[in-house]
Amino acid sequence: MVAVLGNQNAKKLKSIEIKQKVYKDYCDHIAQGWPRKAWYYEKDGLSVCYKTMENYLKVDPDFPPSQKTIAEAKALRKYIEWGRAMMLGQVEKSQPVLFQILMRNMFGWDKDKESKTESKGMFNDWYNKEINKNKKKKK
Repeated sequence: MVAVLGNQNAKKLKSIEIKQKVYKDYCDHIAQGWPRKAWYYEKDGLSVCYKTMENYLKVDPDFPPSQKTIAEAKALRKYIEWGRAMMLGQVEKSQPVLFQILMRNMFGWDKDKESKTESKGMFNDWYNKEINKNKKKKK
């Protein structure tokens, strides 16, 4: 039997209270420095994994993205503090290589998307201005 378009039968997080409770758990998990893929919620008769939560975040306005962004910032700060402590010799038997691998995996430190995109945009802006200047000169 085919489900009617728009049915809510499979929807797990129905009330605003449960949405807030589960989202808080998700954000707390991230803020503690755990990867989002390691999160799950098995309480209150619910079983929700990170993929389900990520889908809710895309389509449901009851999940403010700022809360997840703050949680991600807290996690990053936590890892940077650990890295600083290692750099200053405050962590005995530290493993900088393992820390480096963790940072790459958790935060994509080897994928400099933001600066490449930004510089590409700046180049395109400059290039377009130059093209327009040359067109004006030819007229």
